[in-house]
Amino acid sequence: MISFRNEKLKSAIIRLSAEFLNREASKQSLITVTDCEFVGDNQACTIIVSVFPPDQGKTALAFLKRKRIELRDYLRANLRAGRLPRVDFTLASGDKW
Repeated sequence: MISFRNEKLKSAIIRLSAEFLNREASKQSLITVTDCEFVGDNQACTIIVSVFPPDQGKTALAFLKRKRIELRDYLRANLRAGRLPRVDFTLASGDKW
């Protein structure tokens, strides 16, 4: 059972990640944040994204991995949380790359 605090944190990370990617990503592909999964005691989170067109998935994933530190800084500046989880990205299971 996910706690109310974890649900709020998850929702905020999804929203802020989407805002960040909307501002930072090029318009060659559409990157959509679909979910966020926590690992352990909120020590790390995996942000699940979908990419259109699907053949841009590998390129988009490389871009996202390069932007992890900037996203974490953005989350730190805009999210009121005690400690931020480490951030990683993965493609949604239906996306092929």
